[in-house]
Amino acid sequence: MHKYYNILYHINKLGFINQRALAKACNMSVGNINSSLKELVGEGYLIEKDKKYGLSGKGREYLENSLENKQVERLILDSGENSSFVKSAVILAAGINLCFTKPIGLLTIDGLPVIELIMRNLSLHGIENYYIVVGYQKDEYRNYFKNRRNVHLVVNDRYKWTGTMASLSTVKGFIKEDFLLVDANQIFEETAISKLLECPDRNCVLLTNPSDSNDEAYVELNPDNTIFRISKDIKQMNHIDAELVGISKISYALFEKMLDYFKDNQNPLLNYEYVLENIGRIYQITGVMADDMAWTVIENDQLYRKAEKLVYPKIKKRERLRKENHARETLKVCMSVRDEDIEECSIGGGMTNTNFFVKVQGKRYILRMPGAGTDVMIDRKSEQHNAALASSLGINPSTVYCNVETGIKITECIPQAETLNGKTARLEMNMKKTTAILRELHESNMKMYGTFSVKEEYEKYKKQIHEANGVYYDGFETVDKFFYELLERLEELGTELKPCHNDLVAENFIKDKNGKMYLIDWEYAGYNDPMWDLAAHLAECDFKPLEEELFLEHYFQKQPDEISKEKIAIFKICQDVLWSAWTILKEARGEDFGSYGIDRMKRAMQKRDEYVLTYVKKC
Repeated sequence: MHKYYNILYHINKLGFINQRALAKACNMSVGNINSSLKELVGEGYLIEKDKKYGLSGKGREYLENSLENKQVERLILDSGENSSFVKSAVILAAGINLCFTKPIGLLTIDGLPVIELIMRNLSLHGIENYYIVVGYQKDEYRNYFKNRRNVHLVVNDRYKWTGTMASLSTVKGFIKEDFLLVDANQIFEETAISKLLECPDRNCVLLTNPSDSNDEAYVELNPDNTIFRISKDIKQMNHIDAELVGISKISYALFEKMLDYFKDNQNPLLNYEYVLENIGRIYQITGVMADDMAWTVIENDQLYRKAEKLVYPKIKKRERLRKENHARETLKVCMSVRDEDIEECSIGGGMTNTNFFVKVQGKRYILRMPGAGTDVMIDRKSEQHNAALASSLGINPSTVYCNVETGIKITECIPQAETLNGKTARLEMNMKKTTAILRELHESNMKMYGTFSVKEEYEKYKKQIHEANGVYYDGFETVDKFFYELLERLEELGTELKPCHNDLVAENFIKDKNGKMYLIDWEYAGYNDPMWDLAAHLAECDFKPLEEELFLEHYFQKQPDEISKEKIAIFKICQDVLWSAWTILKEARGEDFGSYGIDRMKRAMQKRDEYVLTYVKKC
């Protein structure tokens, strides 16, 4: 039928025409034209008049249907390539809005800037690198992100006179891979990101039902859910299928097409949505529908209040319920119970994992859901083995379920538990209990799996930082050099390997209603020098010199020897360097720990100076 379309198309274009002229126009032989004309006349597509041929109504209808099909069909960018894992995001935050005295991205909701809420959702789904296009009050953004190593600020100095496509074009040279494109003037549920990333198509835009935000970009879809038209003018739409949310998944190939389309641009106010619409006439850009999503743009004070008072509380509630429902489903599988057996399931805390307080058939448990990326940082088989040994020793609650593949763990809940903090850990009544546990652990004959080597852990983090394109804090090379000097000194002092916990933050000590102390979370447990545990607890709980002296006297049951004291001083510095590197790695993977990592590095430098004064210059 392609031959027929060619003939009908040229007859439509040229009017009634003879065979020889038609053969020339169609680039076909006269004989081929003659046989085709007879068939088309016979089937009613053509009218013959004085040996010239013109279209019938049926012929015009055939052409219309053919053209409609051509308009619906779209090419697929990247169709011959493997799907790309998205780990970067471009956030457009350059614009000025006269309704506010600061950029919308820095307006706070529930104590956090809007852009931080956006980035937290992105980091939950593996986004590690952020390219934020700024303009208006760019120095405010620089100040806010000064300690964030995975955030790259790109400046659009012409933000007053340009649209979002000009802002997007500024990241040319930075982006060389697929990415998520996000507008900074909105808040949304985490599911917005998961829906886009779960879509198998590498080029797609997120859609939802019209929100009545007064700035909607309406969308009309083709029958196959690809983009047909985008417009803020409802009068241009034949039908409205959805509203565009400012979140898209863009392949690098599409980004190059967008830049190519924009390179000769004469209208600096062009927005990227209309570039997508134009490219979408040829290439497939899929609309992904999120029809029940809590979100809003923030374009004026009324919408800002709506975001604060209505939308964000709804987002928090939904996301809490989503996590709790996921925890309930996990419990049903892991404990082989029914939904009605689960009497309570509420989310708790956790720095890298998420813990849930649950009650099943009258008994209380703690469900641990592992955090993103912990599978490459934690040996779950060793954790399971070591935790079981600690439970048999009576210093760790009993484990009900532990899956070394998923990292999911369920432990018995300590009744009427009191979790220590930095202040309560420094009370002498608690020192007596924590030092007693540590002596029992260190002097036990537990056959642990694994050895905790600070050098191996540190170098593992450094390797992963390199792989994640992480950036070290300014001055980190100084503590890095001193770290290795301390390791050499440790070899001179000598170390002894005994069962150790290796993560002695105050919150890992829990006291039950009868005053019995437990030590929980054995993720990092393994053989190590016991002075590491003492140094960790003293540093994490910020013991003052006199409190530290008392704590060590309780542990040793006498005054500690000088070698032990020096090893504790060395291990304090090593831990600050180690956990600073750990934070750099987590930040490279998109998580935010505020100033935690830099504070640890600065403390390492301070402790280095104290160590030099006490031990090096003394020698």
